[in-house]
Amino acid sequence: MRVTNQMVTSGSLRNMQKAMQRVNDLNQQVTTGKKISAPSDDPVIAIRALKLRTTCDQLNQFKTKNVQDAKSWVDTTQSSIQNVFDRLQDVYYYCEEGANDPFQTKDRKTIVNELQSLKDAIYREGSSTYAGRYLFSGFKTETNLVFQDAESRKGISYDIAENISPTAFEERNVVLNEVKANDLDAYLDGSKAYQIPEQEGVYRIRLAYNNLSDESISIKMTAADDQESFILATTLKSSESEEYYKVGDNDVHFIPETGELIFGKDVYNSVKNAQNIEVNYSKTNFAVGDLRPEMYFDCTMHQRQMDGSVKDTKFTMNPGGQKIQYEVNFNQYITVNAEGNEFITHDMGNKINDLARAVQDVQDVEDNIARLKIMREDPQYKNSAEAVQRIDRMLEDANTELSMKSETMQKLFGNNMTNFQNFMEDVGTVQARVATTYSKLELIETRVTEQLANFRELKSSNEDIETEEAAIEMYQSELVYEASLSTTASVIKKTLLDYL
Repeated sequence: MRVTNQMVTSGSLRNMQKAMQRVNDLNQQVTTGKKISAPSDDPVIAIRALKLRTTCDQLNQFKTKNVQDAKSWVDTTQSSIQNVFDRLQDVYYYCEEGANDPFQTKDRKTIVNELQSLKDAIYREGSSTYAGRYLFSGFKTETNLVFQDAESRKGISYDIAENISPTAFEERNVVLNEVKANDLDAYLDGSKAYQIPEQEGVYRIRLAYNNLSDESISIKMTAADDQESFILATTLKSSESEEYYKVGDNDVHFIPETGELIFGKDVYNSVKNAQNIEVNYSKTNFAVGDLRPEMYFDCTMHQRQMDGSVKDTKFTMNPGGQKIQYEVNFNQYITVNAEGNEFITHDMGNKINDLARAVQDVQDVEDNIARLKIMREDPQYKNSAEAVQRIDRMLEDANTELSMKSETMQKLFGNNMTNFQNFMEDVGTVQARVATTYSKLELIETRVTEQLANFRELKSSNEDIETEEAAIEMYQSELVYEASLSTTASVIKKTLLDYL
C-alpha cells in the first residue's frame, strides 16, 4: 500500500491530538483532584458518585441536624421532668413533717402558700418549650399544656367526659356543725339552733376540676358484666355548704365549687366494684395554670367567636398516645417526646389542694378560738352570764373541733406520703424512659459518625485521584507529546519540492 504525505500528516495530527487530550485530561485531574469532570468521562464513576454523595448528605443530615435536634429535645425534656420530680419530693417532705403536725399557728399560712407554689411549679413545667414548640402537648406542639394567660381561656367552655376508676374512691373524715364565732348573736337571740360538732366519714370522688358549672351532671356506671346504669346526683350550691357532707345512704351530692362527688353508703356499696364510672360535666371558668382538658379527656370545646357565634371542636384521646419521632438513621426512628398526661396529672394538684385546705381548716379553727376568747372579754358579752356560758361552750366545742381537724390533717399528710411516693415513681418511670432515649441517641450518633466516615472514604476513593500518580503520569504524557511533536516535525518537513 502506498503511503502518501497526506496520510502521514493526518495520522500524525490525529495522534498528537490524542496525546494532547491525554495531557489535558491528566492536567484537569491534577488541578481538580477528581477523576472525572463530566459524567461522560466515566458513567460508572458518575453513577456511583451520585449514590455515595446522596448517602453522605443523608448521613450528615442525620448527624448534624436530626440527632442533635432530637438530643436537645430530649435533654430539655429531662430537665423539666426532673423539676417535676423535685417539686413532688418537696411535697413529700411536707407530708412527712405534717404527719407529726409540728406546724405552729403562725406557720400555717406560709405552709398553705408554699404548697400552692409547689403545685403551680409542677403545672408550670407543662409550659416547657424547645425551639418554640411545647414539649408535652403531643402533636399539638403549638398549644400549651396549661392555660398560660387570660387570653388563652377567654370565651371558652368545655363539656368533659372523665373516666374514673372505682379505686379512686376515698373515705374521708369531715367535721359537721362547725363552731362559728359569727353565729354567737344568732345563738343568743334564738334565731339559730346550736349544734355540737361531730365527725362523719364520707365516700368521695374528686373530679379533675373545681369551680364547675352547677348544671346537671351525668354519672354512668359500667358494671363488671358491661351493664350500664345511671346514677342521679343532687347539685348543692355554695349557700348550702353546711349540707355538703350530710348525705343520705342512697344519695349522691355534687359540689361544683370543689368538684367533689359525695356518695351515700348504699350507693357506694353498689358502685365500688364497678368496672368504670364515667362522669360528664361542664366547666366554663378556667384559672391560669389549669391543665387543658383536651390533653387529658374526650371533650368538646365551645369557643365564642368575634361575631358572637360559637365554634365547637371535639377532641378524642388517642389510646396509643401522640408520639413525635425523628428519623436518626436510615429507616430508624426514635420517639423523642413525653406527653404531659403521663406524669403531670390533675390528681397531683387536687391532693396538694386537699393538704392546703386541711392546714387552712386547722388555722381557721385556731383563728375562731382566738376570736371567741376576745369576744369573751368584750363588754358586750362578758357582763351577760348567758353569753359567757354560751361562749365557754363554744370554746369547749371549738377545741374539740380543733382536735378532730388536727387529727384529720395529720392522717391526710400521712396517707399522702404513699400517694406522692407513687407520683414520684410514675415520674421516675417516664424519666428513666427519656434517659434511655438519650443514651440511644448517643449510640446512634456514634454509629452515624462511623458510617459517615466510611462512606466519605468510599466517595473519595471513587472520585478523587492520587495526586502523586496523576502528576507522574501527566509528566510522562507531556514527554510523549513533546516527542511526538519533535518526531512529526522531522518527518513531514520534506515535500515534493525537495525532490525537484
